[in-house]
Amino acid sequence: MLSFRGFWGAWRPSLCTLLCAGSLTLCMTLVHAQKAREATLGLAWNVRGSWQVAGKPGPLASGDSVQPGELLRAAGSESHSITVLLSDGQSIRYECYTAEDCARGFRVPAFFHAPEPFAVEMLAHLQTILHRDSQVSSGESSSRKSARLPLDEALVVLDRDNNVHVAGLASSLPNGRYSCDLRSFDQINPRRSHLSLEKTASSLTVSLPSPGVYIATITDDLNMPRIELFLAAIRPTQAANFKRSYGQARALMEKWNEYSQAWPAHELQRAYLEWLMDDKKGLTIARQSQREGKTGVNQASGIAAPDDRAGVTAEPTFSPKPGRHHGEVAITLSSGTAGAIIHYTVDGSLPSSASTIYHAPVIVQANELTIKAFASSPQMKDSPVVTGIFQIQE
Repeated sequence: MLSFRGFWGAWRPSLCTLLCAGSLTLCMTLVHAQKAREATLGLAWNVRGSWQVAGKPGPLASGDSVQPGELLRAAGSESHSITVLLSDGQSIRYECYTAEDCARGFRVPAFFHAPEPFAVEMLAHLQTILHRDSQVSSGESSSRKSARLPLDEALVVLDRDNNVHVAGLASSLPNGRYSCDLRSFDQINPRRSHLSLEKTASSLTVSLPSPGVYIATITDDLNMPRIELFLAAIRPTQAANFKRSYGQARALMEKWNEYSQAWPAHELQRAYLEWLMDDKKGLTIARQSQREGKTGVNQASGIAAPDDRAGVTAEPTFSPKPGRHHGEVAITLSSGTAGAIIHYTVDGSLPSSASTIYHAPVIVQANELTIKAFASSPQMKDSPVVTGIFQIQE
């Protein structure tokens, strides 16, 4: 006898198809609801070109969930690039420019270790903001991606005169006169230009209209823009909870950035501040998850999407496994296909048929090394590119 769960599992695709046939809006709602039920173990970031997860419908966009072990494929003739951010701190960039290189596909690596519960929650909150901003073709949300000026972000507390005191990067400015171009992130308050500022202490004092999120461009007295600040301004009664949650998120991202410089720390810290200001309930959710020590997902991630192409060379494997190691380590690569040739790189770039051929163990002596490799064999398709990130700890 078919159980209710089995009955629903069998009918769910057909039901979705019928509903989608009647309403495109309803269909998109169902698709996003299904994605929301998946644990956010990783995020797609800075997606360029057309990418898809093998076995899943629809193209990937920045902010979409990506799972460890999934197989990414690039489609089309244009150049492609994508960064995958995993909740254990890994940041991996994939790119390809020719049909031959793109056709191999790219295997998202497994976790170094089980991610912290707060990290999984944090990526889920970031996904909410990134998905929302991806729907905006123009506006203030896009300013988070600016990199023309030195960037800094801060959670600041309004005093009785609606002034905030900004330290961080602003504290490095020499004392003197400055002006401020102030934009309301949600566009509720009108833009204010050429606000006069004078720095006489270790922090910069800025006057704001009200609580909210603002972009402040600080310009010196020679009319040269110096820094761009992303300010989330709150009342003193909110300070304890907000500072606790943002402090935890910022510390985690700074730790990740220490051993993976590809982490877009500024952009994601700004997105997290935006989420904090939007969804106050998240403060409780994040702390509750951390106390319980649960993520609600199976953290032992394996290969989620097999390569369904026929006649594919077996993917290279690493020994020892990627992750954190103590002291010098020798990395061997092998393929399950007899006689396969393995091409690899050690600088994080895409391996090609012209890349170094593996003959002897790769020695990792200090810091971090990223190995990307694929295997090829006569009369067979090349394997997907696999990635191994090795960190040496003292």
